[in-house]
Amino acid sequence: MVSPVYGNYWYSNYLLATYLLNSATPSYSYQPLAPFDAAQKALWINNWGRQQPSLLANTLVTLNNYARQLWEASQPLQLSTGNNVFLKRTATSSAPNAVTAQAKPGATLATYTINICQIATAQQNLGTALASNAATGLAAGSYTFNLQVGGKTYTVSFSVKTGDTNLTVLTSMADALNAAGAPVTAKVATDTVAGTSRLVLTARNTGTGNAFTLTDVNGTAVAYTGANTVSVAAANAGYTVSGVPYTSQSNTVYLDSLKLTLNLLAPVSSATVTVAPDTQAINNAINNFVAAYNNLITFAAQNLQYINPRLLSSLKQAYQGANLAAIGITRNPDGTLVINQSTLTNAIQNNLGLIENAFSGINGLATVAGLKARQIFTGPLTAFANPFPQISAAAYLPPYNWWGLLNTASLWSGLLPPGSLFNRVI
Repeated sequence: MVSPVYGNYWYSNYLLATYLLNSATPSYSYQPLAPFDAAQKALWINNWGRQQPSLLANTLVTLNNYARQLWEASQPLQLSTGNNVFLKRTATSSAPNAVTAQAKPGATLATYTINICQIATAQQNLGTALASNAATGLAAGSYTFNLQVGGKTYTVSFSVKTGDTNLTVLTSMADALNAAGAPVTAKVATDTVAGTSRLVLTARNTGTGNAFTLTDVNGTAVAYTGANTVSVAAANAGYTVSGVPYTSQSNTVYLDSLKLTLNLLAPVSSATVTVAPDTQAINNAINNFVAAYNNLITFAAQNLQYINPRLLSSLKQAYQGANLAAIGITRNPDGTLVINQSTLTNAIQNNLGLIENAFSGINGLATVAGLKARQIFTGPLTAFANPFPQISAAAYLPPYNWWGLLNTASLWSGLLPPGSLFNRVI
C-alpha cells in the first residue's frame, strides 16, 4: 500500500527541496529543511501549477476583450467604413440669428454666401372680437362651412343651442375645426380685460401652397365670427445662395444633394455658412484609438508568460514612426503611444490628408492594428497563447520562509530551465 504522503507530487518536491538545501553547496547549506516546511512548500507548488490552465484561460479571455475594444476603436478611422470620422462635418453660420445649418457626413467642404430677402410665413386668420358672455347672434341649429387648403376641401359642422354665449359658440367652432383633420389649427383667444373672445386660425405649414379660406355652406357662422379675416398672409421664402436666387414654401431648405440643411430664421443681407471637417470628432476618435491600443499593448507585455510574444511584436510593428510623429503621435520605449495634442490638432485642421494616410492608409496604424485585433478576437483563444509559458515562482514567493530558510520554489526557479512546470519536472 502506498502512503498518501509518499505517493503524491508534493512528496517528490519535498525530497528535491531537502536534497538541495542539505547539499554541500555553501549557498544552500544553512540547516536541514524541516519536513513539514518542505512538504508545505511542495504542496503549494503543486497547487499553483494546477492553477495555471485557469490563469491562462482568464488571460486569453481578457486579451480577447482588449482586442475587440481596439478593433471597435479602429473602425471610425477606416476610410472603408461608411461612418468614418473623416466624413463627418460641421456647418457654421456667421449670422446664427438669421440662418443656421446642419451638414450630413460626406457633405462637400465649402463656404456658401446666403442672402435672405423673405422668410416663409404661415397664414393666420384673426376673427372678430365678440363679447364673451353675451348671447350669440346665431340662431339655434346646425351650421356647416368649408375649409379649403392646399387644394383640398374639409367640411366642418357644429351646433348652436338656445342660450349659448359667444364664447360657447366660438369654442364649439374651434373644436369642430380641429376635429376635421385639416392642416389648420384653431383656438379661442380671450381678452379678460376687455371681456371679448375671438377665433385664431393658423396654418400648420408655411408657404403660399398652404393658404386657406373658409366659406359658409349652411348658416352664417363664418361671416358672424369673422373667421375668414386674414391677419398674416402666407408667403414663400426668398433667398440666394452664392448669388443664385431661390424660393421655397418652407424655411428649411436643402443644398448639396440634401447633405446640407439651411434653416432660414430672418432676413439678412449677407451671411456665410461654412462646411468643414468635424475636427473634434476626429480628435476624439484618435484619442479613443490610442487609448485602446495602449491598453492592449500594456496587457500583452504584462502577460508574456501566457501570451505569445509574437503578438506584442506584431502590434508594435503597426507603428509607422515618420507618419505618426508628423501628426504628434510618438512611441514610448514600452511600445505605448503618446499624443501631443497641440501638434495633432494643428494637423487635423491644416493637413487632414496626412492624418488619413497615417491611420487609414494601407499601412496605416488603424488599418494594421485593427486587422490584428480582429484576428485576435475572431480566432480561437489558444491561437495567441504562449506555447512555452515561462513561469517564475520567485515572483510569487519571498526568498526566505518564516523559519529563515531559503524558499524552495525561489530556488527551483533559478535551477530549472525556463518554461518548465514544477509538477511535471519532479
